Amino acid sequence: MLDLHHLDPIDQEIIKRLHENSRISYARIGEILNLSRVAIQKRVENLIEDGIIENFTIRLNATKLGKVVSAFFEVEVDPRHAEAVGNTLAEDPNVVSIYQMTGMSSLHMHALLRDEAALEQFLYQNIYKLDGVVRVNTQMVIKRFKQGTGLEL
Repeated sequence: MLDLHHLDPIDQEIIKRLHENSRISYARIGEILNLSRVAIQKRVENLIEDGIIENFTIRLNATKLGKVVSAFFEVEVDPRHAEAVGNTLAEDPNVVSIYQMTGMSSLHMHALLRDEAALEQFLYQNIYKLDGVVRVNTQMVIKRFKQGTGLEL
């Protein structure tokens, strides 16, 4: 469990409730914590303003939306092109996440694609054609044990 000791117990409980169900109303949280809806709303606004809560979101089932291939890529790039390659790939709607890693100049990327043909097209049309790409190692997911959307409580 994530340690939130730097927050007061009320803010910790608000975060816990929103993490379990981001659609829970401020009025319902207020009932649980014996506070007014306005008090909860103000605390949430402060958590957002302080950057502790970045956004409220939903998790979509990629497979049910036709994205059945989940692939991870290690994209080795010439260090002079790492920023440009990273920014270009980050704009692609198939890319879920992309990070520049330590060690050799590489980008670690996760993409969701329709099928193997889309994976091949993605490799040739979206990665290999970029200036500075030296090598790409691709791995497809065969089983998911856990998927996160950020810090888990």
